[in-house]
Amino acid sequence: MACNMKILETINSKLKHRLSKEKIIENAVKWGLGPKTMEILKRAVNVEGLGAMPFTMYDAPPIIERALEDDAIVYDVDGREYIDTMAGFAVSNIGHHRREILEAIVDQFSKIVQYSEMLSEVRIKLGEKLVSITPGSFPKKVYYGVTGTDANEIAIKTARSYTGRPIIITQWGDYHGRSIGTIPFTTSFSTWSQNYPIMGADLNVVRIPFPYCYRCPCNPKADSCDECDESCLEFVDYMLSHSYYGLRDPSTGETNVAGFLVEPYQSAAGYILPGDKWIPGLYKLSREYDILYLADEIQTGWARTGKLWAVEHYPGVEPDVIMISKSIANGLPFSVVVGKAEIVDSLGPGAHTTTFAGYMLGCAVALKTIEIIEKENLASVARVKGEKLINALKDLMEHHPIIGYVEGRGLYIGIEFVKDRMTKKPATEETKWMTMRLMQKGVLVKRAGYLGNRFALSPPFTIKEDTMNRLIEVFDEVFSEAEDKFSIKGKD
Repeated sequence: MACNMKILETINSKLKHRLSKEKIIENAVKWGLGPKTMEILKRAVNVEGLGAMPFTMYDAPPIIERALEDDAIVYDVDGREYIDTMAGFAVSNIGHHRREILEAIVDQFSKIVQYSEMLSEVRIKLGEKLVSITPGSFPKKVYYGVTGTDANEIAIKTARSYTGRPIIITQWGDYHGRSIGTIPFTTSFSTWSQNYPIMGADLNVVRIPFPYCYRCPCNPKADSCDECDESCLEFVDYMLSHSYYGLRDPSTGETNVAGFLVEPYQSAAGYILPGDKWIPGLYKLSREYDILYLADEIQTGWARTGKLWAVEHYPGVEPDVIMISKSIANGLPFSVVVGKAEIVDSLGPGAHTTTFAGYMLGCAVALKTIEIIEKENLASVARVKGEKLINALKDLMEHHPIIGYVEGRGLYIGIEFVKDRMTKKPATEETKWMTMRLMQKGVLVKRAGYLGNRFALSPPFTIKEDTMNRLIEVFDEVFSEAEDKFSIKGKD
C-alpha cells in the first residue's frame, strides 16, 4: 500500500536524524522557553535518555510543575500557563488532582500500600465492581497489572492459553505497547520510527488494515466511511476463509487464530475512528470463525468517548476480554484485564504476575475514580463538551484549508492536516511547526498520526467552556499563521 510505503520512508528518514542534546537546547532557545525551564532542560538532557517521550513529542518540551484542579490548565516552572489538551495521554480524565482522590490516597496509605503476595478486600471490591460494569452478560474474572502494556501482554498470553492457537491478529496503526513483548503488535509511526530495528521476535502476528476513512487502505475510492468499512471487512473475511494465508489449518480447516487484538478507535495513530460498520463487522467475524475478541480500551475507556466504553457505541458487541489502564487510577500506575471467567481461568497458577499487581493503593484510587465517574455522570459530560468542541473545529475547517478532516466522539478528537485537500498530501512539517507554535502561545497538543500530521485531543473532562473557547481562538490564529508560512491556500 502506498500509505504504508510512505510510513517506511518516513521511518528511514527519521533514523538518520536522531536527537542530540545540543539540538534540544538549540530548539529551546529558538522557541523561547523560560529561564527555569532552560536550566532544568539542560540537566534533563544529561540525565534522561534522549528516547524519553517528552523529547519525542516536542522539539524542546516545557517543564510542567502543577495543574489546576477544576479546569484543563497546567503551569510550567516559569509560571507560564498552558491549556492542556492531552490529560497525560488521557490519564487524568476526571482532572489532574481531585481532592477526593487525594483523600482516598491518604486513607489507604495510612493502612497499607502494597502487599500483593496476599489478597485484600479493596482488591476484591474493585474486581467485583469491574465485572459488573464492563460489557458482557457472561460470568467474568479479572487479572491485575500495572501498565497498559502489561494488560495487553496478559490478554495475549491468556488468548493463546485458552485457545491453544498461536496467531494474534491486530490492526495496522494499532498501539498496544512498546515492551519487547508488545512491539510486534504495535505499528504506530512513533514506535516504529524510534524502535526499528529493535523489534520483538513474535512471528505469530498478522496485521489487517484498519478502515482509516480519510485514507481508506482497502478502497481509496470509497465514497463513505461505511463503504471503507465494508471493503476492509471483505478483505479480512477473505484472509480468514482461505488456508493459503496461514490462518487456517489446511488439514482440518480450523482456524489458527487465537484472537483479534484491536483498539476500537486508534489512539496513538491520532484518534482515528472507523465507520459504524467496522467494529460490529469485525466482532461478527470473530464469532463466525471462533476467534476471541480482545478490546484494548486503555485510552478509549472510562467515559472518554461519551460512553463508559467505546464498544458500547455498538449494541451487541461484547468483547471476550477487555484491557483497561491509564485513567482507571487517575495517574497511579494500574491496569486490569477483565474477561470471560473460563478464559481468564485458563492461565495456570503463577502463569502471570507482577510485583505490584493489585496493590492496595491503586485499587483504592481506582474505586474512587469509578465512583466519581458514575456520580458525576462524566460520560454525558464528555459527550456534551466533545460535541461543542468538534462542532467548533468543523467551523474552523470551513475557512482553514490546512484542516483536511475532523473526527471524534466525546472528548476523543482527531484533526488531520494537509497541504492540499484535493490530493490529501500530509502536512507533516506544518503540523510539527504548529505543535511548537501552539506551545509558545499557551496550548499543549499531542502530534500523532500515521504520517505525523494529526492532533489528538483528549483534554480532562474538567475543561471549562471559556477554556474551550480560548483553545479555538488560539487554534484559529496558529492555523492562519501556518497557512501563511507554508503557502497553503484553499480554492479561490
